[in-house]
Amino acid sequence: MKKRMLAVVMLTVMGLVVGLSGGVAQAAWATCTISNVGSTGSNYWVTASDTTVPTPLFTNVTFILDESNGRGKEMFATALTAFANSTNIQLWVDSPYDNYTVAWGVLASK
Repeated sequence: MKKRMLAVVMLTVMGLVVGLSGGVAQAAWATCTISNVGSTGSNYWVTASDTTVPTPLFTNVTFILDESNGRGKEMFATALTAFANSTNIQLWVDSPYDNYTVAWGVLASK
C-alpha cells in the first residue's frame, strides 16, 4: 500500500513539473544589427533588429542590458564597440521580444 501511494505521489509530482515547464520562456541567442546604443544614467540599453531571414524575431526593439549581475558596463562597451565598427552583436534574450526586455548577454560578431 505504501509503495503504491509513493509511486502515485512521485508520478503526480513528475507530471506537474513536466506540465509547468512547458510554459517557461526560453532564452536564446539572436544575431542583431544595432540602430541605437546608450545610457540613461542608471541603465544601459541597445536598440536592435534580429537578422534572421525571412522572418526576424524582432525589429527595432530596445533592450535593457542586465545590470543585476554587475556586467552591464562590459555589455554596454561591447555593444558600443560593435556599433562604432558597424558589426553585428549577439544578444542573449528571453521572449517575448518587447521593448525594455532585459538582455542577459552581449557578444560582438562579424
